[in-house]
Amino acid sequence: MKLVSLKSKSDFDLVFKEKSLVVSSDFFKAYVLFQSIKEINYGFIYPKKYIKLAVDRNYAKRSAKEMLKTIQSKKGFKIIFLVGTRIDAFEKTNIKKNFVELKRKIEFST
Repeated sequence: MKLVSLKSKSDFDLVFKEKSLVVSSDFFKAYVLFQSIKEINYGFIYPKKYIKLAVDRNYAKRSAKEMLKTIQSKKGFKIIFLVGTRIDAFEKTNIKKNFVELKRKIEFST
């Protein structure tokens, strides 16, 4: 499936307002809005307040995009990733594990 990033505030507002599914895993939360077109629209809200270093924020974004590339879904969706709590000890293995769990929950619900 094709990956396209969400650009406008109205796209983000639509997902928050009409969400079909909310999944969470440890630090991360994902709001999902299923749609009929065959593409995945994604967005991130990773504030500096919760993930201090830009290197870590970028790693989390890359991990989320990689997870979206491998997702097996019959229909497209819009998804927004959020950080729910502050991540003090940023460990890459824990971040990967969180995204694997999110992927499992999203695939189970489609």
